[in-house]
Amino acid sequence: MLAIEGGDTKGSPMTHKEILAELLERMPEEIVREVQHYAEYLYAKSQHEEWSELSLAHLAARYTHEEVEYTRDDLKR
Repeated sequence: MLAIEGGDTKGSPMTHKEILAELLERMPEEIVREVQHYAEYLYAKSQHEEWSELSLAHLAARYTHEEVEYTRDDLKR
């Protein structure tokens, strides 16, 4: 693993974004593209998870425990 040490002139530790920016500067363009694609994937995944949670919360708010639950026997073919 590549170690990045440092901070600003006041001795503050580097943020994750600063460390990542420094690593990206050291990498060849081909690897930077892979990192970009993976970052885009992670972002899209997080957005999907947020929408899923919102959808479930919305559904839960609309239905109560008193709602009728149906079984397969209730379905007509």
